[in-house]
Amino acid sequence: MGVKIADGPLSQTKVTFTIKPQEGSSMPLKPSNSLKQEVTETNGKIRYRGDGEGQLDICVRIHEMPGKKYIKPALIGFRITETGELEDEEPQADLTPVQREAQKNAKTHLSEMERILNKMIRDANLLLKNADLIKNDEASFEKQSEEMNAASKWWPMLHVIVLLVMGFTQSNHVVRFFKGKHII
Repeated sequence: MGVKIADGPLSQTKVTFTIKPQEGSSMPLKPSNSLKQEVTETNGKIRYRGDGEGQLDICVRIHEMPGKKYIKPALIGFRITETGELEDEEPQADLTPVQREAQKNAKTHLSEMERILNKMIRDANLLLKNADLIKNDEASFEKQSEEMNAASKWWPMLHVIVLLVMGFTQSNHVVRFFKGKHII
């Protein structure tokens, strides 16, 4: 059991823990998939069970009681453990207690394996998507690199041509200037 908040540093606060499916998540947004609970102890467990799979929003909100001059900062930490359970598919009325326990353990194990396998599949899909993005980025980088290479090949030649034309134009202008002033 934990220490009551009324006895500790959060005695003048109200702490609310909220879990609900994210907007756009594959998990349906319905009351059975939402949880809102006021936290009354500084440590303990909050169990949440949702229908389906999807992303969740988890929010811990601290409301200061009115009349406080300064708001105290609060450090909150939590650990999320993801588990799954299989539903009972057949009646267990004719089983012994040992057999029921063995089936319960097997279903929990299978459910855990399913969760791990689904996570591995999601991770593999994420890796494939990242590989595709990297491939596309690499292709665009290669194209940009070739364009810059071609531009850097012709740019110095253009500079030399411009300098030669400028030099020829200036030398003609200087010769005409001196001839016009009858210096040469």
